[in-house]
Amino acid sequence: MAAPDPGQLLTALTTEHFTLQTARAQTTSETSARASIYMYSVSSALVALGFVSQVDGTGEVFAVFAFTVLPTIYLLGCATYVRLVELGAEDFRYGVAINRIRGYYHELAGDRSELFLLSGRDDAASVFLNMGLTPKRSSAYAFSSAIAVVNGVVGGAIVALAIGLAGAPIWVAAAVGVLVAASSVFGWLRFAARLLDRTAAGVATS
Repeated sequence: MAAPDPGQLLTALTTEHFTLQTARAQTTSETSARASIYMYSVSSALVALGFVSQVDGTGEVFAVFAFTVLPTIYLLGCATYVRLVELGAEDFRYGVAINRIRGYYHELAGDRSELFLLSGRDDAASVFLNMGLTPKRSSAYAFSSAIAVVNGVVGGAIVALAIGLAGAPIWVAAAVGVLVAASSVFGWLRFAARLLDRTAAGVATS
């Protein structure tokens, strides 16, 4: 296969660079939109529970409403979290691809490559550094983790409320709720770490 024309290659890479930047912007936009929808849903559900409790206390109407709304919110949170983690993985892949193109720009610049502020290496550490993050940054500090924590609290509240309405002491209900919330958060964070590790490994071997 003949060597590509340098001018045409540069044009193609410039177009690809622009496309990747647009795709990264879309992942950020979708992340913000999905997180906002979930948080609005949580806040609305809490306000509604407050109104119902003023009418019925913690009676049957409150229980029916709570066990209808809160599990729905928890499932919405799970779906939201999974998609946010996937968007994070997509953004990482786009970052790697952009770095590869930037590496070609560095080659063209030769001795003046120091004029480029961002790295042109396509390893994970360089992608994170270009984003202003430490290379060893844990996925627990990702934006999606806030959703995992809030959703874990919702899940724990469901269990605690069920135990409390069953007649158990409040400290028992609270303790079990905390354990459930912590287990939910830990489980989802492990899921995110595995997914991002697979993405990084896939990019490294591509």
